[in-house]
Amino acid sequence: MRLYSIDSEFNPWRKLTQLEELNSQLGNEEQQPEVPILYHDVTSLLLIQILMMPQPLRKDHFTCIVKVLFALLYTQALVALSVKCNEEDRSAWKHTGALKKNTCDAEKSYKVLLSFVISELSKGKLYHEEGAQECAMVSPTAWSSESMEKYLQDFCLPFLRIASLLQHHLFGEDLSSCQEEEEFSVLSSCLGLLPTFYQTEHPFISASCLDWPVPAFDIIAQWCSEINSFTERHAEQGKALLIQESRWKLPHLLQLPENYNTIFQYYHRKTCSVCTKVPKDPAVCLVCGTFVCLKGLCCKQQSYCECVLHSQNCGAGTGIFLLVNASVIIIIRGHRFCLWGSVYLDAHGEEDRDLRRGKPLYICKERYKVLEQQWISHTFDHINKRWGPHYNGL
Repeated sequence: MRLYSIDSEFNPWRKLTQLEELNSQLGNEEQQPEVPILYHDVTSLLLIQILMMPQPLRKDHFTCIVKVLFALLYTQALVALSVKCNEEDRSAWKHTGALKKNTCDAEKSYKVLLSFVISELSKGKLYHEEGAQECAMVSPTAWSSESMEKYLQDFCLPFLRIASLLQHHLFGEDLSSCQEEEEFSVLSSCLGLLPTFYQTEHPFISASCLDWPVPAFDIIAQWCSEINSFTERHAEQGKALLIQESRWKLPHLLQLPENYNTIFQYYHRKTCSVCTKVPKDPAVCLVCGTFVCLKGLCCKQQSYCECVLHSQNCGAGTGIFLLVNASVIIIIRGHRFCLWGSVYLDAHGEEDRDLRRGKPLYICKERYKVLEQQWISHTFDHINKRWGPHYNGL
């Protein structure tokens, strides 16, 4: 039984296409999606779909979502690849793939799909705006079949890695070890993107993982039409968004200056953006940089002082604040708080809480790294012992 036959309001394919269907029925330009589907971050869509599904999540539903989103991701890779090619390459690939469009395996051939993508996007302005600020293109001789296949796999690998980790944590599936050159095929197999009877080819073809729930050329044409509509209004931005490289980085706290005097001089007389007054006890969120009033009644909303309210909005109940007039850091966790200490020390490696001694203070990168690691690993509750209730008064 095909996974895509799941008849449920949580069908991920329906979620991805319902906006387009609604817009085509209404025929109203104002109802168009703000962002074409090919500009969406597929990994974010995966997380959103999982959170929207009824819990506990079934394994076949998870596989269904991954298959649908992989088809979208692969189309994104083809579009980005077509933009990186020059006009001569596009013309050659468009002609080569068109000859094989009517073959039985056309929907699993990246050459045919790339040809169709180029043909559809040629109807718009995406390829017409060859500005000087366009990202540097790889030389035409580099785009061989092997290099294009490598590009497509590299484009999709981050999504496969994250999906595999999610599958591991949700269902206890083992994480397979493999050589670097086998990573794509191994992850695809673990995620159920490859049929059980599939015989590994040498070299491996990434398009063999595609399993279109609807006719591929119909949905690709629809997605490409959204790009064409967008580039009618924003040609330069439309191209730049397609060829940018996604880079995943660990979350990190604000980058603080070396000398504490820099922070003190900047924030000491700064006005609060909420009450427009200079706070008596100013504080800075080390996650997003928001300037807040500590214990300020002027910014109180619904019995919550500003720091507590900001910790809920910024960190789902967890907040890390640097107290400007004291050089110390406080941690808010739900209804509790604690003094973490200071990441700024004097020349002898000592703190100067409340700035009573007036000694020059310099950042201790080791301490700041410890604070950041505790935040990333969610270990504040286990490491810090001196917690107390804040009664929503911070």
